[in-house]
Amino acid sequence: MIAIGLIALACSISAVHLFHLKPCVMCKLQRIPFALLIVNAGFGLLSSYKKDFFKVTQVCSALGILLGMGHFLMQMGALPDFCTSKRGFDTAQEFSMMLKTSKCSDIAWSIFGVPVSLLNAMLHTLVLGLAYRFSWKKGLIGAV
Repeated sequence: MIAIGLIALACSISAVHLFHLKPCVMCKLQRIPFALLIVNAGFGLLSSYKKDFFKVTQVCSALGILLGMGHFLMQMGALPDFCTSKRGFDTAQEFSMMLKTSKCSDIAWSIFGVPVSLLNAMLHTLVLGLAYRFSWKKGLIGAV
């Protein structure tokens, strides 16, 4: 979990700085579950409360799935884009800045034609599924 979180955050931050991609609000929010996953998985390794931190990592993965699917649905037009909902600009510069910023409904980054928001949701689903499967084998789920 720690490695997957670190790789995902490194890719996200490097895409912004190396490829000069402008992340939208949802892109930035999708980083939070990865950071929480890293922290909680690390605490789980270091502490004796492994079951409790495991439950928190499951919640982090579920949050990542929700954010990723929500962003993907915005990009597909199934959900409204709250990034562009501001109205009533005071100056022309404010309006110009709004046009230059990245919108949540735009697909700014895709890998082999698949939007990164969908890949994010799929990665969190994979993490959640593998964690559940391995914990079932170890007996963590049955003991909870």
